[in-house]
Amino acid sequence: MFYLGVLATGGSNTQNLINWGAKFGPYIAEGEYWRLFMPMFLHVGLFHLATNLFGLVIFGSTVEKVFGSVKFSAIYLTAGVMGNAVSYLAGPNPGVGASGAVFGILGAFGMYLLLNRRILGQMGRQQFTSIGVIVGINVVLGLSTSGIDTAAHFGGLIAGGIVAWLIAPRQRLFEVETPFNFGPPRMAMRSASQPASRLVVAIVLVLAISAAIVLFETGTYTTNILGHKIPG
Repeated sequence: MFYLGVLATGGSNTQNLINWGAKFGPYIAEGEYWRLFMPMFLHVGLFHLATNLFGLVIFGSTVEKVFGSVKFSAIYLTAGVMGNAVSYLAGPNPGVGASGAVFGILGAFGMYLLLNRRILGQMGRQQFTSIGVIVGINVVLGLSTSGIDTAAHFGGLIAGGIVAWLIAPRQRLFEVETPFNFGPPRMAMRSASQPASRLVVAIVLVLAISAAIVLFETGTYTTNILGHKIPG
C-alpha cells in the first residue's frame, strides 16, 4: 500500500520518500520521532521491496510458528525501530526499508536456536551457522557496496536477539506414554512458552535503548541561523 502511495505521489526519489517519512537525521533531531517507525514500510523501488519480502518470507514463516503471531509482530516492529535508531546514530542521511526489521527476525531466530542448542542438536547448529553466513555476507556487502544501511541491519539484529532472549520458548524433552513398554522410551519435544509479562519487558527494554540512542545522537546536533537542526 505504501509503495503504491509513493509511486502515485512522485516515485521513490529522495524528497518524496522524506515527505512520506523516511529516516532523516535533521528531522528526527527536531522531534519527528515517528520517522523511526515509518521507514520500515517504505522502499526504494520494486527490487528493494522484493528483497525485503524475500527475507521475510524465508525466515518470517518459521519464526512466526516458533514465537506466535503476536510475539512475531513485536519482534518485527521493535527491531525496525531500533534499526532506524542505530542508523540515525550512524549518520544523518535519508534511509528507508524493512531490512532492520527483517534482521530482527534473523536475530530472534538465532537467539532461539542458541537457547535451545542442546535439544535441537545438529539441525539447530546448521541453521545457526546459516544465519551467521547471512550476517557475514551482509557485512561484506555493506563494506563494499554503497546504499546498504548496515547500521540498521545490526540494530535490528541486536533488537531481535534481545527480545528473543526474554520471550523465546524453551524446548524440553518428555517421554511419550504408549500402551506398550517394548524398547527404549519414545521422546518428543514440548515447547515451554514464556509469560506475557516478559514480552512487555522486552518491548520496553528495546524502546528504552532506542530512545537513549536517539537522545544521545540528537544532543550532537546544533541549530543553524535559520533555526534548523544540523549535524554537529
